[in-house]
Amino acid sequence: MPAAPSNGSPPTKIAADDARIAYMGRTELSSHKVRMGYPGITIRFVYRGPAPVIEMSGDTPDCFFNLSCNGWDPVLIHLKQGANEIALPTGVAPAGGWLVELVRRTESWMGTASFDGLLLPPGGELLPAAPGPERRLMFIGDSITCAEYDERFPPENDDTPRSTNAARSYGMLLARWLGAQVHLVCYGGRGITRDWSGKTDTNTAPVFFPRALPDEPNSAWDHARYAPDVIVINIGTDLDAGLPDEAKFTDAYAAFVAQVRAAHPRAFILLCESAYQSDGSDGRPRVDRDFLLHTLQAVVARRRAAGDERLRVVLTGFYPGTPTNSHIVAFQQEQLALDLLGPIRGVTGW
Repeated sequence: MPAAPSNGSPPTKIAADDARIAYMGRTELSSHKVRMGYPGITIRFVYRGPAPVIEMSGDTPDCFFNLSCNGWDPVLIHLKQGANEIALPTGVAPAGGWLVELVRRTESWMGTASFDGLLLPPGGELLPAAPGPERRLMFIGDSITCAEYDERFPPENDDTPRSTNAARSYGMLLARWLGAQVHLVCYGGRGITRDWSGKTDTNTAPVFFPRALPDEPNSAWDHARYAPDVIVINIGTDLDAGLPDEAKFTDAYAAFVAQVRAAHPRAFILLCESAYQSDGSDGRPRVDRDFLLHTLQAVVARRRAAGDERLRVVLTGFYPGTPTNSHIVAFQQEQLALDLLGPIRGVTGW
């Protein structure tokens, strides 16, 4: 039935922590606002009647989201710095409701965003969102996992946050193909022991892995909130500044795997080659790829000797980005997803 006329009544404020709003990904609730640092975080709600207004904030001008309704192709939402009100298209949703999804495209160094709630007009109704799938995936990594600049393509070569779209990352593709939830726990340019430039005094993977917001030291994530069936660790950034000491790096990688295992004792852990590192097909030496592979094999051997059989090494292809930028683009993200599809099915039976 058509919605009742508003008669000038004010909208109803729906807080971001309302039980009818569903979230996928690591978030932090603060003052009834849901804050987001990691990419790929998904917000879902269903309404019928007149369309609500979405309230969001960004602490930089570089926070981007996809917005879709009932699974239609998404539109790009660019948050201005500070508070934003996003009016959904006018028109009354049917009795069954319309499903709205917001997906965070960008990553933490591009800005922290928050979902601040909804303004529901008179005659509108918020319905409970359906629960997410029971299958659960997690991908821990660097800019490849974040899908940094994946919608950049010559001749435009748009190396800006706008060209980053986590919804087209290999991890989110795999989640859609396999009917699973997914958490992307990743940060561009950060490795296990150092960042892309060789700095060690920053939030590397062992530092940001326990956090809900990767750049905030006091933002602790409760691992009990999300128990993945499979965790993929895909990190090659440590080698960007040259080969590290092999023994020290192997110890550090093994310690990080032990940290992840302590948080998720039942998950299968897949240790993945880095798509950045040459396999020799482009005429460059494959020293970095061989070094990382040897490290992964040593870590698996060490873990298995300690009784941990729920981990594997996964071989993946070399995807060189474009001639102007080594970040892999969207169709290469699809190729990387295909590399991982079989191994994930192999350990889960999905």
